[in-house]
Amino acid sequence: MKTQNLAKQLLYAALCVLAVLTIAGCSSTNSISSLNPAAADPESELNIGSTETRTSNPVPVVVIYASRNVVGPEAELNLRAEAIDPTGGQVTITWEASDGNIISSDGSNAVWKAPSQTSTNIITCIATDVRGGQAKADYSVDVVGNSTYRLNILADRTSILTGRISGDPASPVVPISGARIELSAVGEVGVSDSSGMIEFNIDQAQALATSTLVTVKYLTWEVSYNASLLVGDGLRIIDELTFYPGYNEVSVAVARGDSFLLKRGMIEVTAVENSAGAIKPIAEVTVDAGASQAISGNSDGRAILGSNITGNGETTIRLARNGYQTIEGYYVPVSIDGLTLVNARLSKAGTIPELDAVISWTRPYMNQKAFPVSGPFEIGFGQTMEKASIFNDINLMIQNKTRGSMIALSGTLIEQYFRTVWKSDTVLQLYPRQPLDASTRYSMVISRWNARSSDGRMLKTYEGLYGEFTTDADPSPSIVSTSPKNGDTDVGRSGPFAIRFDRSMQPESLCDDLEIEITSLDSGARMVLDGTSLRSNFSVSWKESNTVLELVPYRMLKAGGSYLIRLNRCNLVSESGKKVTDFSNLWGQFKTGSM
Repeated sequence: MKTQNLAKQLLYAALCVLAVLTIAGCSSTNSISSLNPAAADPESELNIGSTETRTSNPVPVVVIYASRNVVGPEAELNLRAEAIDPTGGQVTITWEASDGNIISSDGSNAVWKAPSQTSTNIITCIATDVRGGQAKADYSVDVVGNSTYRLNILADRTSILTGRISGDPASPVVPISGARIELSAVGEVGVSDSSGMIEFNIDQAQALATSTLVTVKYLTWEVSYNASLLVGDGLRIIDELTFYPGYNEVSVAVARGDSFLLKRGMIEVTAVENSAGAIKPIAEVTVDAGASQAISGNSDGRAILGSNITGNGETTIRLARNGYQTIEGYYVPVSIDGLTLVNARLSKAGTIPELDAVISWTRPYMNQKAFPVSGPFEIGFGQTMEKASIFNDINLMIQNKTRGSMIALSGTLIEQYFRTVWKSDTVLQLYPRQPLDASTRYSMVISRWNARSSDGRMLKTYEGLYGEFTTDADPSPSIVSTSPKNGDTDVGRSGPFAIRFDRSMQPESLCDDLEIEITSLDSGARMVLDGTSLRSNFSVSWKESNTVLELVPYRMLKAGGSYLIRLNRCNLVSESGKKVTDFSNLWGQFKTGSM
């Protein structure tokens, strides 16, 4: 009996200390050190309600434990109370709530159902001893409603993986159904529907968190990112993820939406490896994207880089670390309104790849409309290829379905009909030597193609790979944008000065009968350039399948200088030989900055 009384006294002392700490510490706000009680010691992760006594005589001590203090409408919350009479007597426990209902109670355990409206509620546990002495503990719970996280998942339809998915032929993307999405911090997993959409009710998830790692998987693609999760009445977070074809062991996507507002125009690369069957991050990987460089982090293998690209475009990436095979020469998209996500699985140096060499994408995509009559046809491989033998064993048939005519091409005969350009070691472009018929339906089929990757792997069989497309009306090419624009200030003294066209151009036609006039509005000095003197004063380059012309002056322009550039004449033409609309007499005025 003495032992029992001593144990009760010790338990009473411990509860008194706990009550004092609770009243002095976190009980007023029900704060918790973790939002997921299953992640650690359950006792240390529970919210604790405060104790209030009604008499100066020895009365029971009572505390309340619960796993969260924010719930959704009509959600159920499990509560547990611990109470003790310091004199060793029995204690009776009852429960009350300012709103909502105590739907079940069994002594120290109770289940409270939240009301249907948003509110702040007080749940009270009252402990009464045999002498009528009472103490109570209050626990505050906020009810918030309709907090959701929505993700729309799309894919570039040039991909081999999405080529057969039906969709609007005029759209370059298709919705992805059946993608698996996991929100790790809140314990939620779901699958995208036929529209590519999935929505999670954040305030009713298994756990609460202010952010979470989101992992999206579809077939061989997998990317992850951190998303913000704001819990509040009616708050909705909406993101969009567009997968691009990618490469062997490299997944690529562009993410847009609420979670990426501060990372738009950037690239986030995650370096991982397969270690004994488990995917683990790799630290200290040097990542290059264009002119930017970063090192992957120790904890997550992530590196964030600025793309330094103006406007929508693309750049190459490179991942290197001692002891691992280098990944390089892969193009990834960059968008000024989104974050490019790259998940790259590195292999140890000397490892023989287990995957077949593959084709990742083709252009035109299935049922594409308004394909340029001058191309280019594009084949993107999932790995670097052996260029010299690429056409040694291939059969390709192209049919003009409108006319009913067909040509069959094999081996190096392809190069008699197409001008071939390797954009990189992974991207092969084919430009028709004669423009295709305008507004015409075509089909293409590969009946055989035996080729090898640069490491000797045979290309996966693509016998019967078929596609149809319709060419555009082949209007005259037009200018989409210029940089700088007329009236711009603080323009870089070294440019670049760029003109973007709506289709591929013939670079060699730029200098045909060219006359550009450059005038300093400050001094009145004037320079007139023809095709020869243009290349003597500017570095001339064509980018993005010959749709972007960039000029970089060899000598920097005057700081703070005002200039007028006028194109008096030029015979620049598109790949199909059409002259540019309103190209002659193009002019623009700008002022340089200090740099």
